[in-house]
Amino acid sequence: MDDIFIQPELGPSEEPSENESSLDPDSDNDFEAASIKSTRSCSTENLQPTLENGRRYADDSYFMPNDESELTRLNIVHQIYLILLDGNLTTAPLNTPRPRILDIGTGPGDWAIEMSAKHPTAEIIASDLGVFDSGLGHLSLPNVDFQLADAQSQWTYHEPFDLIHIRGLSGAFNDWHNIYTQALSHLKPGGYIEVADVDPAGDTITMPSDLETSHLRTYAAALRAAADEAGYPRDLKHLATTALSEAGFVDVRVQERSIPIGLWPEDVREKTLGKMGLIVLLEGLEAYALRTLTRSGRWSLDEATELCEKVRGECVSATGLVARVRIVTGKKPVSFAQRREEVMARTMARIKALNADGLEEK
Repeated sequence: MDDIFIQPELGPSEEPSENESSLDPDSDNDFEAASIKSTRSCSTENLQPTLENGRRYADDSYFMPNDESELTRLNIVHQIYLILLDGNLTTAPLNTPRPRILDIGTGPGDWAIEMSAKHPTAEIIASDLGVFDSGLGHLSLPNVDFQLADAQSQWTYHEPFDLIHIRGLSGAFNDWHNIYTQALSHLKPGGYIEVADVDPAGDTITMPSDLETSHLRTYAAALRAAADEAGYPRDLKHLATTALSEAGFVDVRVQERSIPIGLWPEDVREKTLGKMGLIVLLEGLEAYALRTLTRSGRWSLDEATELCEKVRGECVSATGLVARVRIVTGKKPVSFAQRREEVMARTMARIKALNADGLEEK
């Protein structure tokens, strides 16, 4: 992953010196100066966003926009996660006093900024394909480095991390195994990865029985088909425990949280979540769909927009819509022995399941 700094900005005569490239991680002064050095730097003025279908995108390939509407939606998504996690920023343990943290697909930077406040001695790298004009990536903070990077390319970080955080990147990668194996190699032994996602294209929204043949179902199926054809699946298989364990992670755990969508809940907390969930869904309909559908060649812009409008009207009046958020964590083995024990335990569990199936057949 080529890491390009967007904060702090360096001028042409401000290349890092030899002394700066060998910073002492235990020095407070050095830590405040920088947490990691990049092979190249750039100013945000050099970014080349793409305008398409009335939305702005970071590049010519990633399907989600990075304009002001999407920034607002992601701000609300972050607040939803805070409510779901009771104010916590992660479900993974983080016990070291000076953790190194990588936030892939940081977006506006909400998670990284709040993580830096909660862990002021941490080194945090927040990476993304592009920059939101009014996002937090423009802030100058002592322990957060915002970088331009494509996680699908070769990662070039020189020091391992204690935590790698990925949220809301369903459909962003065509090879999640590559992402996970690179993450494993860039974690410290005992370090964690946390991946969280919810995607209307991944059947994470439960519909009431009267919407079984709804526009929302048509919308989700169209997104899935277009994403599969493009080679960037949105079936959420990257959240399966096997996806992480096959990459070498152990202690893989899954948590699910439910988000009501709409004003129908009676409980105060649930109603708050419902309002936020509805806004996120409505604001995300075109964001998820326009580039994905129009580039498939099977939908015109007008047709895609019309479908989004039909889904919007349906969701506003629906009662009982619920979205499921899945959060998966995995740990890098501390030793080869732990990895071997994990493989043996998984093998024995499969054998036990096969034996149980055989007994049932008899």
